Amino acid sequence: MSAGADARTEARIAELVRAGEHAQAAGLAARAGAHARAAELYATVWAWKEAADEAARAELHDEAFRYALASDDRRATEERIAILADHPDQALRAAEHAASKGHLVDAARLREHAGEVAGAAALFEKAGELAEAARCLESEGRYRDAGRLYERRVREAPDDAPAALALGRILVRFGRHEHAVRALQKAVADPALARRARTLLVACFDALGMNDAAGATLDELRGEDPSLPPTVRELLERARLDAGPEASPAAGGGTSAAGGDDRSRWLAGRYRIVRPLGAGATGRVLCAHDAFYDREVAVKVLAVADGSASRDAFTRFAKEARVAAGVDDPHVVRVLEFNPEGPFIVMELMAGGTLEDRLGRVGSPRALALAAISQIMLGILAGLEAVHRRGVVHRDLKPANVFFGAAGEVKIGDFGVAHLADLGATLTGAMLGTLAYMSPEQITGSRQPDASTDLYALGVILFRCLTGALPFPGPDFVTQHLQGAIPAPSAVDPSLGDTFDALVRAMLAKEPADRPRTAADARALVEGLAWVEPEGAPEPRVRPASLPPAAPGPASVADERYVPEGDVHRDRWLGRRVRIVACDAARVRALRAFAACDGPFLQTVLDVDELAGRAVLEEPSGAAPTEPVSARARSELADALGSLHTAGLVHGAIDRAHVRVGAGRAVLLLPDTPGTGSREADLAALARR
Repeated sequence: MSAGADARTEARIAELVRAGEHAQAAGLAARAGAHARAAELYATVWAWKEAADEAARAELHDEAFRYALASDDRRATEERIAILADHPDQALRAAEHAASKGHLVDAARLREHAGEVAGAAALFEKAGELAEAARCLESEGRYRDAGRLYERRVREAPDDAPAALALGRILVRFGRHEHAVRALQKAVADPALARRARTLLVACFDALGMNDAAGATLDELRGEDPSLPPTVRELLERARLDAGPEASPAAGGGTSAAGGDDRSRWLAGRYRIVRPLGAGATGRVLCAHDAFYDREVAVKVLAVADGSASRDAFTRFAKEARVAAGVDDPHVVRVLEFNPEGPFIVMELMAGGTLEDRLGRVGSPRALALAAISQIMLGILAGLEAVHRRGVVHRDLKPANVFFGAAGEVKIGDFGVAHLADLGATLTGAMLGTLAYMSPEQITGSRQPDASTDLYALGVILFRCLTGALPFPGPDFVTQHLQGAIPAPSAVDPSLGDTFDALVRAMLAKEPADRPRTAADARALVEGLAWVEPEGAPEPRVRPASLPPAAPGPASVADERYVPEGDVHRDRWLGRRVRIVACDAARVRALRAFAACDGPFLQTVLDVDELAGRAVLEEPSGAAPTEPVSARARSELADALGSLHTAGLVHGAIDRAHVRVGAGRAVLLLPDTPGTGSREADLAALARR
């Protein structure tokens, strides 16, 4: 079209517009090749299809989508979204159009076309499309977040087999085989997914040592496809399910889900090694970051040579995991996972170190205040009560196996040589343990160990705490434990007086029948003494600055440690704010149940003192929200709520008073009373936040 003709056409278009003939003006513009102008004119008279077509001819695909959206023609909208997949530069503008109209799913799909996958995930989640949101996060390598969303989706829609398969695949990646089995068994119900789900189930059953289940599942697979290998190992090798995380999510080590790290610094594709914590003759303990739960843990790795010694060490190692995992008590170090392929044990990280760290060199002056010793003894005895009820005798109780959490709580751990009375153990291996803390009957093997065996070792620990010395210093430990006179603490430190002499004498009695018979009996003796520093006594040796103080105890110690600040307290020893709440037996049980659902977005239970009738809770930073919380915060609160629901608990008080939103995270506070109501009510209340 010549310049003169173009001018005449524009004049004619303008004339038609002034006359209100927009459709005719649009048609004229279209015939003249002015497609963008034609689209605008058609839009003024709501001729959306024509407007979209003209915008597309002008290569304005975001505008074409906007017009298709206005037409409320779903087929046309879908066509425009598909076209925008090839025009990512325009897809983002189209996403903004969709979001402004409340079409969140369309906006999410368009953001994904534009390469903004994280933004797409947030929009999918906001729209309630949890599986799509999880898929986006998974494509970004954010497997933990994706797994959390898939888990929510499966809870909401148990029949969603694709989501169940995706969840199972991620759980396998992180070594959570037991949980993966439950998800994969849902996925098997879909014939299109059954083969993939069963193949992963074989890997899970194999990792859990469930050989019969693994074989039976393989038989089901071979029933459909006889060409598959006849053994589990051959199937896994063919499917590359145990060849490393780059080949499969069922791998036992290598590159992390977070991506890009040195594979030698990862265990089971889930635990990133941070630093060593210690080492011994049969292995080492490492601090590691658990990528699935975003927390630090302690990982104990067995490392011994081949042969019978190795088999014995592995047996003790596996027994340690089984024993500790079978005792659920706040005074016993929690075992989170046992991986026999490592082999390694994953435990809660005890950030406060060990009692051995605090006591320092044998023969040095007393390191701890008497009030702290009292609380350490009560914490150990509480742990022993729990394990003895389980039919377990520790047999290697010593300061190196007494641990402290970040808040000073006392826990016993390391059950590698524990004796399980309920498994019918014999006297074989009775000498396993540490001679300096070993009871006479354990040394001679004259009888099966029982609760009094551990109480003897605790007597040695008590003597060392009080005096800084061992009651039987060696080097001939055997003769001294069997025949040596029981020394009195007052003979080593006269300033103690005779307050503790009878207790030590009872616990170190040569005959088990002369000792306290149970940990509860010993606790009564400890509680009956006055743990008050004698006047004029030398000050206990100063604790190393790097170690936290001992756990809070009686009211006097708690008052010394926790200073009121309004409706909360400041922990002077650790320099942080905490909340101290009164609790009866019912709330103690509830708090312990809540404490087992630990996670970064649920308020932490730092200490529960049933005798004192109080608990110490985390006081998170941040404030109660004054307006609806963000999508991120809601997702984090849903994570906390999901952990409670998975454990069969309900919160029952989801309101703004029980939410804290800070710069780094949102935290769900624990309810003031044991949770009542239903999961559905919890979720509905969260949706209103």
